[in-house]
Amino acid sequence: MLQSENRLEYVTTSDLSPMLKRVLSSRVLYAVSLPPPRRKNGIWKIQNWIILGLIVSVLFVVWFTLRTSVLSMLQTQPFPSVWDTTPVNTIPRGGVDGLVQRSHSGTPNTLYGVVIDAGSTGTRVHVFELRRTNSDLDKQFTLIREVFEHVQPGLSAYADNPEQAAESLAPLLRIAEGNIPNDTCHSTSVVVRATAGLRLLPSFKADSILEAVRRKLTTSCLLSSNNSVSVLDGNQEGLYLWTSLNFMTGRMSIPNTIGRHNPDALNHTVGTLDLGGGSTQITFAPSDSLVLTNAPPGYVTEVQTGRSVSPAQAQLGTEVYCHSYLGLGLMSARYSILTTTTKRLPFENYPAMDLLYSPCFTSSLATNWSHAGKSWKVRPLPQSAYRTVLLPHEDAASARAFTQSTDISPITKYCYAHALLVLRDPVEGENPAHVFHPHGYVVHRPNGIEHQEFYAFSYIFDLAISVGMIHDHSGGTVTVAQFRDAAERVCSTPNPEKPFECMDLCFITALLHDGYGFPWTKQITLQKKVKTFEISWGLGALFAELGSSKIT
Repeated sequence: MLQSENRLEYVTTSDLSPMLKRVLSSRVLYAVSLPPPRRKNGIWKIQNWIILGLIVSVLFVVWFTLRTSVLSMLQTQPFPSVWDTTPVNTIPRGGVDGLVQRSHSGTPNTLYGVVIDAGSTGTRVHVFELRRTNSDLDKQFTLIREVFEHVQPGLSAYADNPEQAAESLAPLLRIAEGNIPNDTCHSTSVVVRATAGLRLLPSFKADSILEAVRRKLTTSCLLSSNNSVSVLDGNQEGLYLWTSLNFMTGRMSIPNTIGRHNPDALNHTVGTLDLGGGSTQITFAPSDSLVLTNAPPGYVTEVQTGRSVSPAQAQLGTEVYCHSYLGLGLMSARYSILTTTTKRLPFENYPAMDLLYSPCFTSSLATNWSHAGKSWKVRPLPQSAYRTVLLPHEDAASARAFTQSTDISPITKYCYAHALLVLRDPVEGENPAHVFHPHGYVVHRPNGIEHQEFYAFSYIFDLAISVGMIHDHSGGTVTVAQFRDAAERVCSTPNPEKPFECMDLCFITALLHDGYGFPWTKQITLQKKVKTFEISWGLGALFAELGSSKIT
C-alpha cells in the first residue's frame, strides 16, 4: 500500500481534473508524511519491546500450566509396564492393561489394582490397594491392603466348555467389585493372566477360553479390554515372582540403577524356586558372569524388559538367570509318573482307560484323581510288576540317591526312580524335550548354584507344611536332605488321607538334587508371606506396572 502510494508522486497531473488533482495531492501529502519504515523513534522501539515481553510472558504461563497438568496426569495414571509388549496405541485410557487406576475423585493418593492368576489347579484373584500419605507427587506409594481368594479347578479343566470356564470367574469378580469403592470400580481395570494350565492345552482350546473370559469381563463394572486377558509367558512368571520377593524384602535396594550397567545392582537379591501345578521356575541373579554367558539360549532374561537376552551379551546387574520348565509342575509330574508306569505294563495287563497305577502307593492306598479335565481311579502297582516297569539303570540311579540310608524301603526307591524318569522325559511340556548332559535330564544345572541363596514357594512350601518340615506359615529354613528324609518316612508309613505325599516328595527331592544340582546340605528358605502380603507373581506384575520408583 505504502509503495503504491509513493509511486503517486511521479504521476503527471497536467491532464487531471482540479478535483482529482486535489484528492491526489492530499493522498500524496499523507503518504509522504508517514515516517519512513526504517526510521523509528525511541518510543516506538520501547512499545515493541513491551509487546514482545507480554507475548513471551503469556507463552511462558501457558507452557508452565500445560506442563504442570501433564505431569499431574503422568503421576496419577499408571506407568507403562517395562514388560508389556503391546503397542502403546492399543492400550485403553486407563493405562497399560489398565492395571491400576486413580480414584474417581481424581486424587492421586489411592490406587487400586486387580490381578487374576489363572493357574493350572485353580484361579486366584488379588485386589491391591496402594496409598500415599499426602498429595506430593514425588512421594512413593505403599501397599496397604490385599484381598486374596481362589476357586477350583483351573480354567484348563474346562477345555471343552469355554463358557463354563469363563463363568468360574464370577465369584472372583464379585469379590473384586466388593472391595473397590463404587465410584472407582468403572475406572479400575482387571487383568487376567493364565499360566501353565492353558500353555499345555492345544492353542485353539486355549484361545476359546481366553475369548470367553474377555466376554465375561464385559459384564463387570471393572474396566477391561482385549489386552486384559492373555497367557503369561513362563519366564515372565518366574521373573515377576523374583521381583516381588526382592522388592518386598528390601533386597533390591537400588532398583533405579538396573539397566545402567551397574554390576552390583542385584548383588543383594535372592533366588526363587516356584513349583506350580503345570510348570516350575528358577530365577536368580548370579555373582559370576560365567553363569550367564554359559547358560543355554533362552535362560537369560533382562530385568527391565523381561525379554530373553543372548547369553553372550549378558551383563551382571541387568540380567538374571531365569527359566520355566513346562510339564515339570507337581500335577504334571504326577501325571507323568502314573501314565509312564501304566503304559509300561504288559499289553495283556493294560488297564481300562480310567485306571492308572502308582508305583508310590502301598497296597492299602487307593484314590480318585483329576487332571486337566479328566478323572481316573488310581491304584497301587502290584509288587510283581515293579521290575517290569522299571529298567535296571533307572533302579540304580534311584539307589544312589539314598546311599546314606541303610533301611530304605523298596517303595521309596521305586517311587524315586519314577520321579527321575519325569526329569528325563516328562509326558507333558515340550516334545521332544531338550536333554542336558552328562546327567541326561531336561533340567539345566547352572554353575555355582550351591552358593546362591534361594527361597521356595507354592507346592514346595505346602508339602513342607504338610509333612511337618516347617510348622506354621511364617516359614523356615530346610535342607534338601530333609526333603529326602521326609520322602523316605512318608513312603514307608503313608497317610491314607494324603496318598500322593510320597510321590510328591520324591519328585521335589529329585528336582532339587538331581535336576538343579543342589547338594544335600543346601539350605533353602520357605516363606509364604512378607509383611502380611502373600508372595506371588501377581504382586510382582503390579510392581512392574506401577514402576519400581512408585512403590515402597
